[in-house]
Amino acid sequence: MHDPIDKCFDIPTHIERAKNYAQKLAISGVEEGKGPDQIASCMERSLLAKGITQDFNEVRHPFCKGSLKIENYNKEKIFKAFEEIYKKIGKEISNLDDKKKFFYLWRNLQDRLFENLKAEPWIKYLPLLPADTRVPDHSIWEHLKIASAINAYWDGENKIFYQNNSLFLFTIGPVQSFISQARKTQDFYMGSFILSFLTFKAMEVIIDKYGPTNIIYPDLYKQPLMDFWLRKKGVEPIGFNENSIQLPTIPNRFVAILPTTDKEEITHLTNSMKDNIKETVKNAKNTIFEEFSIGPSQDTSNKIDSQLNEFPEIYWVAVPWKIDNRDISFDDLKEYFEDEVLKNYQDLWNFAGENGEFKPNIGLMYELLYSTLEKSMGARKNLREFKQIAEKGRKCSVCGERDVVFFRETDNKDKFARFNPYAIDLTDTEKVLLKYLANGEGLCAICFIKRTFEIYLEKEVSRVFGNLTFPSTAEVALADFKERALEKAREAYFAFQKIFEGISQARFPKVKPMPKLVSLFNDIGNLEGQWFYEENLTEESFREELGLKEIDGQVIKELREGLRKITERVGKPNPYYATLHLDGDNMGKWLSGELLPEIEYAYNSEVWQGLPEEFKKELKGKRTKKLLTPAIHASISTALRNYALEFVRKIVEEEHLGKLIYAGGDDVLAFVNLKDLFDVMQKLRWAFSGQIKVENGEIRIDINNQTGFVEKDGRYLLSMGPEATASMGVVIAHYKTPLQIAIGKVFEMEKKAKKECRNRFAICLMKRSGEERIATAEWKYDDKDTIDTLKEIAKSFDENNEEGYIAKGFIQKFALEFKHLKDEKGNFVGTAEIIKQELSRLLYRSFNLPKGRKISEEERRNFIKNLADKMNELFWSISGNIDYFINFCIIATFINKGGD
Repeated sequence: MHDPIDKCFDIPTHIERAKNYAQKLAISGVEEGKGPDQIASCMERSLLAKGITQDFNEVRHPFCKGSLKIENYNKEKIFKAFEEIYKKIGKEISNLDDKKKFFYLWRNLQDRLFENLKAEPWIKYLPLLPADTRVPDHSIWEHLKIASAINAYWDGENKIFYQNNSLFLFTIGPVQSFISQARKTQDFYMGSFILSFLTFKAMEVIIDKYGPTNIIYPDLYKQPLMDFWLRKKGVEPIGFNENSIQLPTIPNRFVAILPTTDKEEITHLTNSMKDNIKETVKNAKNTIFEEFSIGPSQDTSNKIDSQLNEFPEIYWVAVPWKIDNRDISFDDLKEYFEDEVLKNYQDLWNFAGENGEFKPNIGLMYELLYSTLEKSMGARKNLREFKQIAEKGRKCSVCGERDVVFFRETDNKDKFARFNPYAIDLTDTEKVLLKYLANGEGLCAICFIKRTFEIYLEKEVSRVFGNLTFPSTAEVALADFKERALEKAREAYFAFQKIFEGISQARFPKVKPMPKLVSLFNDIGNLEGQWFYEENLTEESFREELGLKEIDGQVIKELREGLRKITERVGKPNPYYATLHLDGDNMGKWLSGELLPEIEYAYNSEVWQGLPEEFKKELKGKRTKKLLTPAIHASISTALRNYALEFVRKIVEEEHLGKLIYAGGDDVLAFVNLKDLFDVMQKLRWAFSGQIKVENGEIRIDINNQTGFVEKDGRYLLSMGPEATASMGVVIAHYKTPLQIAIGKVFEMEKKAKKECRNRFAICLMKRSGEERIATAEWKYDDKDTIDTLKEIAKSFDENNEEGYIAKGFIQKFALEFKHLKDEKGNFVGTAEIIKQELSRLLYRSFNLPKGRKISEEERRNFIKNLADKMNELFWSISGNIDYFINFCIIATFINKGGD
């Protein structure tokens, strides 16, 4: 509370107001905050010329040139309102100890202020109010977060700073291999959840000892697991819905400021983090074994423990800001940087000392300290401990790496028992449902715990994990079919389910509907999607999937007839679905400060204009880009949190037929129904850069929004801004394609998009026949959205399009015409005129009209010209790649038609 939230409205009186507000809240420590505040201020404002003042009239974006102009506020009215709110809050939290007061204010103050002042026109800027009106590129919230994390003391009498801090990085893994080792969608989801959950278990040690603000990255504000932790500690987070903890949103690594440089203390702290993680895995194992009444022999128990001890891999590094009772110096970092780099920083330090408002201190070295931290982690990971795994038995059905420890096998038990004599046979254990262990499946200890982890979560964490089901690939593929059926053939739909329920009885395979469809079911059970495909309505499927020994053939006929009544009304279900993986581009460079904008964009526009030319010239000569500070890191964390929590779920699950697997800031994994794929791809990409707007509660693309801020629910939210880009991999696969293959391919596509210059998407259509169609493109060309073009191309092949349509034979004819006019990489080797003429000619010959529809020759030519122009633009935007163009046409028509 050393700086009040309303500081920017009147800086000269802010200390007086801070003391007044602190008194209302019955808290102390305003003066004690001077040391941390001075270091944080040096980090954020050390390159300000002396004597500069500025009224509050602008907010700058931290990662781009964008800004918002501020006007029309009555500061006296604001101060009076704040005082009343603090007075009210003070009474409500008077019975809390200081630690809980801190937690409450950190989590709920912004919401309380907004709730009471939402009618005020300036309140939409509340999350962005700057810590300093002269350098308004970081908010008061970020500044307070950093200041509260720093351990420092200002000796006013001797004018000396004393600080004792370390920068800390912690990570667990493996990530991609652990997540992608999945036979079921629930394996895929739970792999992501476990890594997120275990990372937070490590964070808990720092949160409980020092507070959530010591975690610089990711931002823990309003994170579901953080809110859940607060609730358990007796601090109720405003607006928290416990169901939200089901979505993993915590990445597998975090950066923190530790208020110590003592090696033993830091080692003890990290050992506590490791213990938290290992204890969680152990407790999960014990809870699951108790639920299933599993009592392994000593040999089996040793095998289980041996496998579990391998997981997860844990790495950490710390960089002290102080060595031998003195602040770290440039000379101490010679091992990590070239002499010229250090000299440049030394020159900047000298410049700040001679010209800056604040005398430089350790805060000015944050950029170097963070680079040292990342380099140290890279070196640490190169020293991975080699573990010799002497396992020679039959390998796990999921990971294929470790020996089977648990299996279910009704026919040939020697399949497992012969090679794994210690393995536990769970075939006749009724509590171990088929969703946990299928017939003929054998799992190692790690994959078994991953498959059954929900049992531990329900019993030891929260009831929201009870009866946890994750949509299967079939459920995702036919989500649009269910949507149509529930709206247009509701009676037939539930009649079909009733017949099925009568057959399967206790084994009725109910699953939670796709999030967008929940309201359509009105609490009626949702039958698993695979049973709406006629190919699965067989006696064999009922035996294998539901364990039913006998099934009446007549009932199968009834089911097929019931399904026919639905499909007559709404059409057949599409057997294909999409998996997508979005990943922010160059996040390492953003976090290291390499991609930050020019230094002038840190300053208020009027301040920069008013600075002495000599000062600006000398400053730019020593530093062209903004300095990386903890406030910048905190801003990146805030932007990524806003993306994941405010936009991603809304896009994927509320507005469209999708299901999130993971949303951890710059990293998104999701399943999407093909009907909504293009829309979801577009919105996720442009929301990442803040190039969207919210109209009537819906997210819409707004590429012209260059500010980096998005107004939602009455508040401006920080995004990564238009300079930040993202790449995406997309795979369209048949619901029966082995999931592990589809997952591997989606990661491959994301890497392909990044390899081809980033800020792109790569799509792979995997047909059931084994044929693959792959294409990549930039998200935008000539200020046009590539996905919009693909949508229009898809529409042009729609046989119900009133304007006319292009026969699918066009694609084959185009491929044949240009078969010999491309190089080995698929690139066109002819002239632009040939493409233009042939597109027009082939489109004209392939043009058709829906039955009974007539149009004029002029309308026909206009349709073909517009389409030819769009196709021509797309063709050259992908560098004239014949194969990509053909594949995009095939993929677009495939998505539009809904499968084969």
